[in-house]
This record gives sequence, C-alpha cells and structure tokens, in this order.
Amino acid sequence: METASFSGLIAVISALVALIVLRPIARRFRLVDLPNHRKSHKGAVPLIGGLSAFAGLLVAWLISMPLTEGFGIYLFCALMLVILGAIDDAKDVPAKYRLWAQVVLGALLSYGSGIYLTSLGNLFGFGAIGLAWLGPVVTIAAVIGATNAYNMIDGIDGLAGTMSLVTLGALAVLFAMREGFHLELALAITIVMALLPYLGANLQLPPFRRKIFMGDAGSMFIGFSVVWLLVNGVQSGGSAFRPVTALWVCAVPLMDMVAIMIRRARKGQSVMMPDRDHLHHIFLRAGFSDRQALLVITSLGIACAIVGVVGELFAIPEWFMFGLFMTVFLVYTWALSHVWRLLVFFRKNYEAVD
Repeated sequence: METASFSGLIAVISALVALIVLRPIARRFRLVDLPNHRKSHKGAVPLIGGLSAFAGLLVAWLISMPLTEGFGIYLFCALMLVILGAIDDAKDVPAKYRLWAQVVLGALLSYGSGIYLTSLGNLFGFGAIGLAWLGPVVTIAAVIGATNAYNMIDGIDGLAGTMSLVTLGALAVLFAMREGFHLELALAITIVMALLPYLGANLQLPPFRRKIFMGDAGSMFIGFSVVWLLVNGVQSGGSAFRPVTALWVCAVPLMDMVAIMIRRARKGQSVMMPDRDHLHHIFLRAGFSDRQALLVITSLGIACAIVGVVGELFAIPEWFMFGLFMTVFLVYTWALSHVWRLLVFFRKNYEAVD
C-alpha cells in the first residue's frame, strides 16, 4: 500500500504539471473541442485531460514500479492507444481505423503478455465456462467493448471522470481484499490519482478556473486500463474476484453502450454512429442540469459497484449475481422506453427533496 501511495503521489503531481504544459500548446496541435450540433459548450476547450492522466501514470510507473509481469506490454499498448486517441481528437480518425487499432493492440496485449481471459465463471449454475483458445479473442472483444463504453459515456462534464473513479475505486477495493495483487492495486490507485487534476479542471473546481475535456485519448486509455485490470483480477488460480463481478464494477458504461447499440441497430443505423440518445442526454432533455445528471448517474454507478463488491465479499453464487445483473439491464432497457414519464416523476421528487 505504501508503494501505491508513493506512485499515486508522483502521478498526481506529474499529471498536474502535464496539464499546465499541454494547455498552451493544445490549440497549435488542434487538440481542442469546438461546439457543434451535438455539443453545447462555449469556445474551444482543450482535449488534454486524457493526455495529462496518462503522462502522470507513465512517469509514476517508470519511477516506482516494475515493467515485468506484462505491465511493460500494457504501458506500451496504452501509449499507442493514447497517441491514436490524440490523433483522433485532432483530425477525426475514421471509426473503422480506430476499431482495427483496438483489435491489434488488444491482440498484442493478450498474446504479448500471455495474460487473457480463461473462463467466464459459473454464470448459469452448471459449472465454469472455460474459454480455451477463445480466451485471447474474448479478451480482444473486451478491449473493444471497454474502450468504446468509456468513450461513449464521455458526454457531460465530469461523467467520464467519475465513472472511471467508480470503476477503478471498486477494483482497488477488490485487489486490496486479496493477497498477491499489489501491482494491480498500485495501478488502480495510480490512475485514480492521475485523473484528479483533469477532473478538477473539467468540473472547474477551485483552484481550476479554465475547463478541459478528457478527449478520446483519455476515454480509450481508461477503457483499455480497466480491461487490463479486470483480466488480471479474474485469472484462474488465485483470482482477486470472479468474472461476474467485473460486470458490476463497470455496469453503467457497459449497459449504456449495449443499450444504445441495440437501439441504433433496430433503427437500421450504424452502431458506431454518434447521436444524442445516451443516458446523460436523456437526463438533460428531461430538464436536469449537468450537475444533477452527473450526481444521479454517478450514484447509479456507485450502487452497482457496491453490489458487485458485496457479492464478491460474501461469495454470493455467480449465477445469482449474473441473473441479477441481467435483470437490472432488462429493467434499464425497459425504463429507457418509458424514459420521459419516469424522468419527469423522478425530477419532481428530486426537486422536492432538494
């Protein structure tokens, strides 16, 4: 824990320095977000939050942590993904190229480190579902899913950051509950600390006065890191937690991504096409402010993460936890089809309490 604390301290200082250095050069490299029909912010906002967070992690890890046990491969792949994300932020890389890059980097991570999913656990009560040679393939799919889930959730101030803190915080708790996961614990804590300067600036919390955004570089970096930690945590033979718990700690970004893709597919649209039908957009159209939507969605994420941690702590059967998760997802998708009536009711009660 002392090593994690030291690494986290270096990360937050390095990320803050990176933020200060990157801000004045962001416009020169076109790393700015301009308002359009899907974005209502004012002026050109620097897209440097993810770059600063990764810089904080990279400096901290190179100073205080080893590059063995696959962590060197992880850092290299994350660096490549961050570079791709920064190019996308500046020049809008076509979705198919981003997808193929995620496939290649996911394959390099899986085969290069030798660490990948080997089992989905006992999801149906009939025994563990082994993956055998499909393990790396499923891991690559998880990389694609997570990088896009955290990218899609990045729609209002603070949401991508708080969702990242919820997931990484829950993972840190899970790793702290088991022996032999000090590197994974350190990585989760270090990324959390590296994200704090970005989150403060994004929400314009004192002493930060000028807003920044995470950018695709940051959201893809977070999703990639979450998958790496999840895969390390569920390895057979001394795992930190069961595969079904992974669903709960990143439930909100995951459910939002799957639900939006299902809706797009039903409409005959590309599942990667950007729109304003995400959960946070629905809250805003229902009359919630950005901060109110942030508070409600973050609370949902925390509640799901707590369910996952509690289920792991008390060894609640995997099939039950999976069934409960699917029930929550089905309720979530049903609620979206009745969203206006539900949100108006919820907002009235929220204002009454507030």
